[in-house]
Amino acid sequence: MNSPLPRVPHRPTNGSERGRLSATVKEHLTQRIVAGVLRPNDELPSESELAAQFKVSKPVIREALGSLAGLGLVQIRQGRPTIVQGLTSAPLDQFFGVAMGVSENGLREALELRRALETEAAALAATHASPQHIERLGEIIASMRKCPDDLDAWLPADLAFHMALVRSTGNSLLQFLIEALSDVMRQSINALGSQTDLRDPATTLKRHERVFEAVCAHDPEAARAAMHAHFAATHDVVLAIGKDQTRLSR
Repeated sequence: MNSPLPRVPHRPTNGSERGRLSATVKEHLTQRIVAGVLRPNDELPSESELAAQFKVSKPVIREALGSLAGLGLVQIRQGRPTIVQGLTSAPLDQFFGVAMGVSENGLREALELRRALETEAAALAATHASPQHIERLGEIIASMRKCPDDLDAWLPADLAFHMALVRSTGNSLLQFLIEALSDVMRQSINALGSQTDLRDPATTLKRHERVFEAVCAHDPEAARAAMHAHFAATHDVVLAIGKDQTRLSR
C-alpha cells in the first residue's frame, strides 16, 4: 500500500459491534480503491497485518473482505493474498437473473426495463458513437442480413448488436448495468425469437437497420424513436407468451 491505513477505534467485538467495525474497514478500503490508491491486481496485506493496522480482530477484517468480494472489488484467494479487482457488473448479474425468474411477469418486465434503458442508449449512441463503434455495428448488421431465417446465427447476432450499441454510448455506468443484464437480454431475445409463428424476419431486420442508420446519421431523436418502435413491435408476442407459457419451452 502507498500510505498507512486509517485505524478503526477498538471496541469490544460482539456481533453488532463487529458488524459496525467491519463496515468501517470496508468503507476505508473502498475509498482507497475508488481513489486509485489501491489498483486492480494490487495485493492486500494479510488478515493479520490488516487487523494490526486497523486495530481490530481478524474476524472483523474477514467480514469486511467478504463484503468487498461480494461487490466484486476484491478477490479472496485461498492461501494467497487477496487482490484488488477492476470494477465489473458481476455482482448484479445473478440478481437480475433470479429477479426475472421469480417474477410472474419476468419476460414482460425484462422487456420494459430493456426498453427504458436501451431507448435512451440508442440516443446516446447516436450522439457519441465513434467511427470504430459504427464500424462494429455495421459488421453485426451485415451478419444479421445474412441469417434472418437462421435462429442459431441470428439470436447471438441480435444480442451482439444491442450490446455493441450500448458500448457506443460513452457512458460507463450504463455499460455496467447493461452488461449485468446480458443474461436477461439473452433470455428475452431467445424467448421472442423462438416464436417462429409470430416472427417476421424481414421486418425484425429492418427495425435493427433503422436504429443503425440513425446512429450512423448521429441523429439521437431518430435513434430513440427507432428503438422505441423496435420494442413496441414485441407487444403482441409478449401477450401471446403470457397467455401460453408453454411457448417458452419451445
